[in-house]
Amino acid sequence: MYTKILVPLDGSALAERAVNHAAEIARGTGAEIILLEVIQVPLSKVPEAGMTEEEKSVREIASKARAYLDSIASRLSKEGLKARAEVLDGAADAVILGYAHEQDVDILVMSTHGRTGLSKVLMGSVAEKVMLTTKRPVMLVKPEKFPLAHHVDEGEVFTSAH
Repeated sequence: MYTKILVPLDGSALAERAVNHAAEIARGTGAEIILLEVIQVPLSKVPEAGMTEEEKSVREIASKARAYLDSIASRLSKEGLKARAEVLDGAADAVILGYAHEQDVDILVMSTHGRTGLSKVLMGSVAEKVMLTTKRPVMLVKPEKFPLAHHVDEGEVFTSAH
């Protein structure tokens, strides 16, 4: 059923939690895991920044992202899984969606950052944009501790619904 699994990462430990879930799916299906990090071009909005400085900065960021993804891909390969890494630049949600389409991936596995309220409004949610925009299956891995004002237990909800 699954031959390609796309795992978008941003370098955070929280985002990296999705890798283990993708690995479990890959073990059961023989799917290839594609690790993707979308980098931002930090100096592109600063007119006085010279092109060479911008290029140098982008190359440095891309190199760090590549090393990070390659280390995860190497770990997955040692576990007997097929994995590769890709670093692209642009708006994260658009790049993820475009790459998923281009590579014809079967499922996206990504982490949410658990933002709510004003934080979510100000920073947005790449995972939410991807999930709502794509027609492909998306598995969202939530943080262990979700910042809710009131914790609701799954069992309580199930019991009260029946």
